[in-house]
Amino acid sequence: MRVIAGKFKGTKLVSPHGEVRPTTDIVKGSLFSVLTSKGLLKDANCLDIFCGSGGLGIEALSRGAESCVFADIDVKNVNANLDKLRISARTVAGDFRKTLKSLIGKKFDLVFCDPPYKSGFARTTLELLVKYELLSDNGAAVIERGSDGEPTEVSGTYIIDSRKFGAATYEIIGVDHESNICGNV
Repeated sequence: MRVIAGKFKGTKLVSPHGEVRPTTDIVKGSLFSVLTSKGLLKDANCLDIFCGSGGLGIEALSRGAESCVFADIDVKNVNANLDKLRISARTVAGDFRKTLKSLIGKKFDLVFCDPPYKSGFARTTLELLVKYELLSDNGAAVIERGSDGEPTEVSGTYIIDSRKFGAATYEIIGVDHESNICGNV
């Protein structure tokens, strides 16, 4: 796995061993092209949850994002990659539900969410992002899921863009802040 563009282009990243499926270069290239074209990336404050090696958050920083918080049950690999690139960023180790609750009061322009497929964690993460109001007014969540699953959209959200790449689909999801004023989640 490597960074494909920007100031860290070509840097190989430490990745977890075992049953993992790093986001491919083709998917990353397409995703970041869409994020850039929609003006969602430049100077963005990001959260990379289920970050693994931190590949998506690091790619965002490489391409002009302002900051990124990295969160996963185990942050050993992302810490190694941040050290290697001399990036100063916050990492949070622990269950994603507790992590999201601990971030109440923060606002993110982009949230990358790439949990294990078929775990139900993508939907739960999106519900908590809405409930805890973690997305900025023009913020978006990027959900990577299995192509055989249902769209991740939940009440109070809408799909900005969706792309399928074989077994993987990513969705860029926005929040309708008007519908959440009364906490309808």
